Amino acid sequence: MQPPEQAIRLSTALPLVEVSYLGRVGAHPDCSADTNMLGAVGYGVERPDFLPPHCPFIAAPLSPANSGGALEVWRTSSPCRAIKFGPVSGAHSDHLVFGAMTLEETPGIALEATVEAAYAAIFDFLDHAGFSSPLRFWNYLPGITREEAGLERYRRFNIGRQRAFEARLREALPPAASGVGGNHGTSAIYFLAAGAPARPIENPRQVSAFAYPPVYGPQSPSFSRAAVYQAGGTALMFISGTASIVGHESRHPNDLPGQTAETIANLRAVISAAGITAAGSLAFKIYLRDPAHRNTVDVALIAAFGPTCQRLYLHGEICRTELLLEIEAFFTSLP
Repeated sequence: MQPPEQAIRLSTALPLVEVSYLGRVGAHPDCSADTNMLGAVGYGVERPDFLPPHCPFIAAPLSPANSGGALEVWRTSSPCRAIKFGPVSGAHSDHLVFGAMTLEETPGIALEATVEAAYAAIFDFLDHAGFSSPLRFWNYLPGITREEAGLERYRRFNIGRQRAFEARLREALPPAASGVGGNHGTSAIYFLAAGAPARPIENPRQVSAFAYPPVYGPQSPSFSRAAVYQAGGTALMFISGTASIVGHESRHPNDLPGQTAETIANLRAVISAAGITAAGSLAFKIYLRDPAHRNTVDVALIAAFGPTCQRLYLHGEICRTELLLEIEAFFTSLP
């Protein structure tokens, strides 16, 4: 396992983009001159002093499953430059752009309207930056399963996101994404985008999320199970939030070993469907309803994917109340 206190690598031999999950953020050296940082996300921490001024930062409304804070840092193979447009702050390299914003919810305004406006602002940002194709979204929404005026917040979120996609998304299928409930703070969205689209990947064991039946709400969740982006000889694979779902139904309700095994089976299936055979590195982000489940899940992940994969465990609320965990992944082929 890559230790959580690993220092940020300053080597220039980087792939197109890579992610590092860092703990003990106060112990890291000053990296203010590192021009290759594309963006950073804080879990239980505010912006650390060692980030370079151009690097965008957003505090997510989730905390690490263990004590303390953690940082998610994206770095690229080319220098990055800051960019801001409207409520979205970001940075871009030669190939990719990172952007982030918080959702300011106003009493009396439906969540779906707030989400639609946020995604419209994101597409305005992408047009301004010259990166028209979103590759991956992360959506963190406190109280994700709470009802508001008779409709669950996650279902309201799905309505607003789809309205924006119908108006602005150029691709026929939606990008990869995660939607997880936060336990404090403000709703946040961050994303990666490129100048050309990724290849969407579906899981043969599951109904596509965007084709779910109406039992899951008036609007199906708008995301692909995974996406593969290739540029300059590098393959990037973004695996969306993956849980113990077969077809469209949850399996093994409130059964941690059963859900962990089913989730890993789904991860294996979508990796196989992508057809990537190149050597590379895997990074997993694991959302746990109960932080005490960390060791059980970690043993299973190591058994399935080996001890060298990065793993960040976060305390979050899964969008179905019977589910105990959700796992997302990022793969990058070696340069």
